[in-house]
Amino acid sequence: MFPDCSSKKLSLSWIQYSQQQSVLLRGIVDRIRNSLEVKVVLQSAVDEVAALLKLDCCCFFWYFRDTERVQVVCECFSKRDRVSQLGYHPLEAFGGAAGAIANGQLLIRNGTAANSPGLPPLIARLASRLQRESRQSGRGILGACASLLIPVRKQDGEFGFLACLADKPRFWSAMEVEFIQSLAQQLEIALCQAQLYEQTQKQAQREKLVNHITTQTRQSFDLEKILTEAIAQLLEALDADRCLVHLVEGWGDGPTKDLKEKQEVESFRRKHLYEVCREPFPASAEDFDPHGPITQWVIQHGKPAIISDVAEDERIDPSNEEYQKAQIKSSLVVPVQANETLYAILYLNQCSYPRYWSDNDQRLAHAVADQLAISLQQARLYAKTQRQAAENATRARELAETLQELRQTQSQLIQSEKMSSLGQLVAGLAHEINNPISFIYGNIPYIETYVCDLIRLLFAYQGCCADPPVELQDLAKEVELDFLLRDLPHLLRSMKAGTERIRELIVSLQNFSRLDQAARKEVDIHQGLESSLTLLSKHLQGEIQVVRHYGDLPLVECYARQINQVFMNLLINAVEALNRSEVVPKKIVLHTELILMEDANVPWIRVAIADNGPGIAAEIQSKIFDPFFTTKEIGQGMGLGLAASYQTIVNQHQGNLKFSSKPNTGSEFMLEIPIKLLNPLSANCEQAIDNPFESKAAIATGE
Repeated sequence: MFPDCSSKKLSLSWIQYSQQQSVLLRGIVDRIRNSLEVKVVLQSAVDEVAALLKLDCCCFFWYFRDTERVQVVCECFSKRDRVSQLGYHPLEAFGGAAGAIANGQLLIRNGTAANSPGLPPLIARLASRLQRESRQSGRGILGACASLLIPVRKQDGEFGFLACLADKPRFWSAMEVEFIQSLAQQLEIALCQAQLYEQTQKQAQREKLVNHITTQTRQSFDLEKILTEAIAQLLEALDADRCLVHLVEGWGDGPTKDLKEKQEVESFRRKHLYEVCREPFPASAEDFDPHGPITQWVIQHGKPAIISDVAEDERIDPSNEEYQKAQIKSSLVVPVQANETLYAILYLNQCSYPRYWSDNDQRLAHAVADQLAISLQQARLYAKTQRQAAENATRARELAETLQELRQTQSQLIQSEKMSSLGQLVAGLAHEINNPISFIYGNIPYIETYVCDLIRLLFAYQGCCADPPVELQDLAKEVELDFLLRDLPHLLRSMKAGTERIRELIVSLQNFSRLDQAARKEVDIHQGLESSLTLLSKHLQGEIQVVRHYGDLPLVECYARQINQVFMNLLINAVEALNRSEVVPKKIVLHTELILMEDANVPWIRVAIADNGPGIAAEIQSKIFDPFFTTKEIGQGMGLGLAASYQTIVNQHQGNLKFSSKPNTGSEFMLEIPIKLLNPLSANCEQAIDNPFESKAAIATGE
């Protein structure tokens, strides 16, 4: 139903005058932009247009080119008994208008002759052609006699339509068309903002879910717990009706023949199928067919199957009993694989309605599948070591070494993947922010000049008009002209200082990530320290002093991004230690120097990071470089920072990482590396630092 618009006092006569049209458009746009949710933005636009034009129905629908379908996502109509059009519709249901909709064109149908006076020639010809097509097809748009469809485009090239519908013939004036087109342009901007916000929210949700699975993998090798919790959270995140994981390894090759074999298969099924579902839809594990058409297709091709409508997929027989019992209407099937080995298949089913699986849906499912692949690699290795321990107790020492290696490999994989994602996120964020900030920063001097000129002009007017009219005097008092003239220059200076600060942070982010540079190159160590300090400036302001004792250092050949992460880890540990301390003043001391090592062909550098915090307890000092060892509460830390730093300095750079600490006197960490790498890693190993999953097999085979 229409919203209550009595307070707005809207009138169609406003559209006839440009000034009122501008005010009206601005008011509607302001109300549309009250929310950053796409559904709310679209519903607000539909409600506003329906009330303004006094329509029988107004709706918004998206057009999907790949499936040639239309989805009505919101609507507003004047009669309670009108049938809702929400949901999916085939493009062919729009008759002669289908071609224009597929091409994103303006559609005008009056329901009467198209030669109404005042209609622009181009619009009149289009309306005439569409009316002829409508008469030939005998169909209206969503059951309406007259219709006005305004295309609304997204940044990715996709588009939808704001549909104005009337049950009786109606002439759409040029003013109405122009006004709704202007509103559609503003709606495109609002949608862009809302979609960017939703993408950010979905990305955060995806990272949260993936990080949770990563944490579970790190804390436990209980495969059933990892899988059931992961698919339960994925079900909620995607609002699906059923989620199932099928472990393909060891599954039977054919149908069962006798009772004993059937019992064995049922037992095996419980070990290889994990499922969660949403009421009222029943569990489908008992009817699951491991040799079903989609399962076999995914196994054969090794890529996902994206099914928006099961009834239209040629791979699925309409009489398929499994799909009928499970009431599946749409399905997203993703292989869980790593290093060209398929471990499992992840199934997402929508049973309540056919569903178009968006790019965000697919990315989240892929991210979860990748993490589950890591879990299954690790679970297999862990199970193997456990079996070896049970079979041969004399190999206990070898088992412990294997398990420790597994944990170290796991920590490196997690840390490398985390840093690769973080580096890409940081570099991308810095790049995206840099363009608008540069635009703002570059235009501030012009704004200052314009403002100064306007102030000079205002003073000149005041000098020429000593006794201004009463209206101008009242207006000057209303806008507080004297205060405005005093405060405006201060405001501009504040804006300039703020943009300068943002530019400094962007440079620090780019220096820290170094994604646009080679993995190994000569860098300024002091620049890396300063970039890390800039990123931590929020935590350092006020209470913590930073004292620098920088020596004269040459450029150092190293893996810059990994060295920067070591600096960040050590500085974060120092900040956290000082936050737990009552000492005053709190200090972090940085010391760099060039040193000579015995039996070394090149000089080395030493970087010391010291704090005057509470120090490290003697009983845990021997464990601080162990993977997953942490003194923090659950959920407050990973226990990977110092272990990863040790691996970076000792293994990658053939250096030393040492520390000294006494209770209540603080701690000092010293890293020492040569100014030139003694044994640089191979190209494959360098690639593994940035992307461990793509290059691990190549390293293992020596390619």
